[in-house]
Amino acid sequence: MEGVVLGMTILVGGIPGSGKSTLCAELAAQMAERLDSLAYWLDAEQNRDIVRELFPRTGSSTQRIRLVSRQRGRAGADASFRDALQVVPRDAAVIVIDSLQRWARNYAEQTELLDAVSSLAPTVLVVSHFNKAGRFAGPVGNEYDADATVIVKPNRIKVTKCRWTLCPRSVKRPKASTTSQTEKGADA
Repeated sequence: MEGVVLGMTILVGGIPGSGKSTLCAELAAQMAERLDSLAYWLDAEQNRDIVRELFPRTGSSTQRIRLVSRQRGRAGADASFRDALQVVPRDAAVIVIDSLQRWARNYAEQTELLDAVSSLAPTVLVVSHFNKAGRFAGPVGNEYDADATVIVKPNRIKVTKCRWTLCPRSVKRPKASTTSQTEKGADA
């Protein structure tokens, strides 16, 4: 679990294409496996096929990953983050929220979402977009509401805030695996 304390909320940011979702996929798969539990991927931004493609990049299994889509169906309206969180059982190991800005469009909703996950038992990885200035998008309060903030760069992962270890600190990012395994399991 590489330094992640269970039950904490971690805000994961970075520029587009830096590997935020890939890092979350790797962590979620590892944690679910080690804890013999499930990880729930709350997907507001991508589609099932794109989410499934994240896991082989790091050689991670999708066996313990469950995808919760924002789309309710052809006729239904999009699900809210509240609806999506209702699907996650209390004994889940990990929740990945991809992304904060897609599930909660305005600042008040983002604060609500972060408040809602702070009382949950699973570890929560929240993917956050960056603004044009290269910082977490949204109010600065989002960073304060999380237990840790991580900036993903192509070669490094920089921990800028953390309630359980000294910061800032930077960790070299391992090279992505070239393993191309096809595994089933990422479903709604």
